[in-house]
This record gives sequence, C-alpha cells and structure tokens, in this order.
Amino acid sequence: MEVTLIAYLIILLNCCKWATATIDERIVGGYFDRIENVPYTVSLNTKLFGHFCGGSLVANVWVVTAAHCLWGKKPSDIFVRAGSTYKNRGGEIRKAKKIILHPLYKRIVDVPLDYDIALVQLNKPLSNNSDFIEYISISNPLEKIPGDPQCIVSGWGITKSEVGQFQLLKSATVRILKHEICQKTLYQKIISKNMVCAGGQEDDACQGDSGGPMACRGKLHGVVSWGEGCATLGKPGVYAYLPELWDFVAAHIYMDTDESEDINRMLPKIKLYG
Repeated sequence: MEVTLIAYLIILLNCCKWATATIDERIVGGYFDRIENVPYTVSLNTKLFGHFCGGSLVANVWVVTAAHCLWGKKPSDIFVRAGSTYKNRGGEIRKAKKIILHPLYKRIVDVPLDYDIALVQLNKPLSNNSDFIEYISISNPLEKIPGDPQCIVSGWGITKSEVGQFQLLKSATVRILKHEICQKTLYQKIISKNMVCAGGQEDDACQGDSGGPMACRGKLHGVVSWGEGCATLGKPGVYAYLPELWDFVAAHIYMDTDESEDINRMLPKIKLYG
C-alpha cells in the first residue's frame, strides 16, 4: 500500500510540474506576436503578483481559463487585461465578478488535473469593437478535429524554460497528437477524454501560460493545462479539451440571459442536441 501511494505521488508531481501557475515561465520557443492576431487572448492578474495565467474571451463578460489557475482564489483577488500586446500595460481592465470551477475538478483522484476548466465572469463587458478585443467561438462536441491539425497557443512568454520573463505576447504553433498515442505511450494512461495533447518540435506552452488558448481553425479547442517540463522531447503539452467540456461552459453562459445572442453565435450547432 505504501509503495503504491509513493508511486502515485511521483506521477502526480511529475505531471503537474507546470500546473502551479507560477509567474516565472511562459511559452517556450514560438514567436513574438501582436494582440490583433489573437485578440481573444487575455491576461489574468492579481494586484500583488501581476500576470499569473492566461484566458480566452468567449462571450460578452465571460473568460475561459484553467481551474488550477483559480483554485483557492476569490473574485476580489483577480482582474483581467484584454486588448494589449503587453502583459502589464495597455488594453482594457475588468474586475472579476464571479469565478466558477468545473464541479468535478479535483474529484477524480486517479487522473490529476482532470476537468481542468473554469470561467471568470467580468464585472462589465469589454469593448469587442476593435481589432484588439474579440470573442472566440468554442469547439462543440460535433467539431472534434480529426487528424493532426496545426493550432496556435498564445501567452506572455520566454525564449527558454527557466529563463527570465518577457513583457510581450508570444504565440507558438503546435500539432495535436492522437489521443491513444499520448495516453498509452507518453503519459502512462493518465490522459482522460477531457484532455488533448499537442506540441511542436521546439515550441510549447509552459507554467505561466496555463489557462491560455489553443485555437484550431479559428475556434477555441483547448485550454493550457499541464505537462512534464516545457518543450521536452516526447512530452507534449496537455490541454483541457473543449469539445468534451463544452456543456459546462454553455450551461453557465446560458444562465446569464444577456448572453443569449453570444451563446447562439458561439455554439451555432447547439440546436442539434435538443
């Protein structure tokens, strides 16, 4: 029993190395970008520590991020910066009104960081009327992407793991891996159906990019969740998989009647589930 517990703890510590949302490490490799190229990308901040995680603007006052980013935090701790290439200045600022973690987050003992998705409701709408702030649609269950498409991950990055941080937005191109390959070969079956793996030859997301977007074919397909190291050979990044977690996002945005127009635009195929 003791040996089993020790083995589990080793797996837990290894797989969650960059799910702690520290503020020191960001996207590895990639390229410097401008916010108008990924205008749905937002920065989550605290007054004391500044930027700590990324997020995606998906509706009028709603941001999708990772649950581990918000674990133990209160709405009063958080503000969101949108529409800026810089992580510490410019753009528009909104306070968090409410934070909602997936109810099954931290409940699946055998799979660390399963259901790693959360919502931040803003205290008032962002502009969404410029080239710098735009919503992104979410991939729903009918929009699972076959094959291994290239996707874009964005956040506030560095050039190498364990080196000081940059103020400018970075993006990286990653490619989705087949689920069975990631599950059986790379991460010893701790990849659930709510996760998807993606990586590049030298590009990857890292700690401070947690919660940020992975956009595929113009839609939000993943949320940066965890990985072993950063751009480590044979260890791709792991993302919360939106087509499987779509119902959580849709249900909460629907509760806000002012968002009905946004949800219909964001999830145009929802009528097929009636």
